[in-house]
Amino acid sequence: MSSSPRPRPRAPLLWVGLAAAAILVLPVVGFVLLSFFPDFGHDRADREYFAALRGEEEGMTREQQISHLDQAILLAPRRASLYETRAGYWVDLRRFDRALPDFDRGIELLDRPYARFRRGLALCQDGQIERSLGDFDTAIAGQPSNFQFYRGRSLARAAIGDGQGALADAQRLVAGLPQQAESYHARGVALEQLGREREALEDFDRAAAMRPELVYVVEAQSRALDRIGDHEGARLSQDAAARLRLEQSGCAACLDPFRY
Repeated sequence: MSSSPRPRPRAPLLWVGLAAAAILVLPVVGFVLLSFFPDFGHDRADREYFAALRGEEEGMTREQQISHLDQAILLAPRRASLYETRAGYWVDLRRFDRALPDFDRGIELLDRPYARFRRGLALCQDGQIERSLGDFDTAIAGQPSNFQFYRGRSLARAAIGDGQGALADAQRLVAGLPQQAESYHARGVALEQLGREREALEDFDRAAAMRPELVYVVEAQSRALDRIGDHEGARLSQDAAARLRLEQSGCAACLDPFRY
């Protein structure tokens, strides 16, 4: 005589309810903890890293932020993001002798297109234009749809006299980012390199109308005006650029086209 199978015991409804409540409550608890204790759940290196980032709102100097990153790197020497962030702070201080080794180390640990792009910009600011081209090439090959990369390479190509290459990149840039004044500035620089000053001036005028605080655009206007023989217009633009340079002295990205 066979016996019918005994039904499996079910969890008491109380425990089922508690489990369901926990699923709903735990994310809320986690959110509250992260809101009031932003370092909750991070290791010591992360805490130093986030302390450096909070320095933007807390009035730290760049040197103080770098000090936090120094500690983070001592604790976690194989985290690429720490080196890249510190490199950016060194760039702000124009200490390229310190920024470039940090970019190098970050790329050694994690070679990604944006890191290559940033190192390329730093090399250009340091006057190492030809060396920057390899980084821009690698960044574009790895992420060809990131149009800002073309701006860096376009300006670098123009700086070494490669007007055709600069224009090809600038055309791609304008097509991808037509809403940005910097795109027209880059194309204007390329056109100027090719001796097409009047077309260049149209692009510089458009860029200046979109972002009148960009000192380097007004300086480019002055240069183009001088080349087409409008020496009075060039002088007025140069005077305007000199005044604007004083007004925008705290805006590094307004002064240098390789600062983003």
